[in-house]
Amino acid sequence: MAKKKKCVIIFTEGETEIEFYDLLIEKIKKNKNIKKFNVDKIIKKTLKGISKFDKKLINKFRFDILPKYSDYDITIFLCYDTDVFEDCQKPVVNWQKVERELLNCGVKKVSHIKAEKCIEDIFLLDMQGICRYLNISPIKNITGINGVEKMKKIFLKGNRIYQKGYKCEGFIKHLDIDYILKKKKEMFGPLIDELIGVKEYEKN
Repeated sequence: MAKKKKCVIIFTEGETEIEFYDLLIEKIKKNKNIKKFNVDKIIKKTLKGISKFDKKLINKFRFDILPKYSDYDITIFLCYDTDVFEDCQKPVVNWQKVERELLNCGVKKVSHIKAEKCIEDIFLLDMQGICRYLNISPIKNITGINGVEKMKKIFLKGNRIYQKGYKCEGFIKHLDIDYILKKKKEMFGPLIDELIGVKEYEKN
């Protein structure tokens, strides 16, 4: 019996995250001289916001993706911010239910990549890269009630507007992904392990 091909699917809230994971995957492959990942297909999909995230995700998987890749072993990564779920009596998304539905559809494994508070807090780890992109003097500290507000303030210093979830041409490419990966190894570990194996990544 032929061995099944492997497929990794990454679901995100917005377009900025898609760009981020594009660069992250590219960096992993380039920096570790990986000729071939442990998976045969990588699919990245944005659901454009957390509103009805669960319904949009299940429908997109069931009707758009599964018919094309039903003969693959599928691993899904759900990438989302945690701030919209904190202090909520009724969670915006029931992640356990989402997992169950995906597994019932034939998915082999479901993993979560949670950006504590929001993905902007991850971007802010490389403040120098953000300032280089905006062509402004380095900023050591910026105030704001959350990562999104901080990003908006920094962008205004460069006469730019930051909109969560929307592409900022060239912005993500200015970030030091290697540095972010080192700082957030636990967060991105499951994805790295699926693509090349953590032991392989930690070599050198």
